[in-house]
Amino acid sequence: MPKAQAKAPAAGAAPWWLLEGDEECAGCGQLYIYELEFRCPECETTTCLHCRRRHSDGRLVCVSCAEAPGQGDAHAG
Repeated sequence: MPKAQAKAPAAGAAPWWLLEGDEECAGCGQLYIYELEFRCPECETTTCLHCRRRHSDGRLVCVSCAEAPGQGDAHAG
C-alpha cells in the first residue's frame, strides 16, 4: 500500500496572520486582523501592533497615552 503524502498548500494561500484584516487602526488607519489587535490599558483604544509605544514606566500603551504629559490623560473627557 502506498504511503499517504501530505498535500502542499496552494501557492497563493498566505498564513492568516499575513492577510489584510477587516479592522481599521485608530492610530494609523491601516487594516489589521482582529486577533492581532492591541488594546491600550490606559484608555481602551484598540490599535494595530505597530501603533503601540513603551511608556516611560515600561508599560505598552497607545501612541496618544505615550505622548500625554500626564498618566492616562490622553482620552479623558
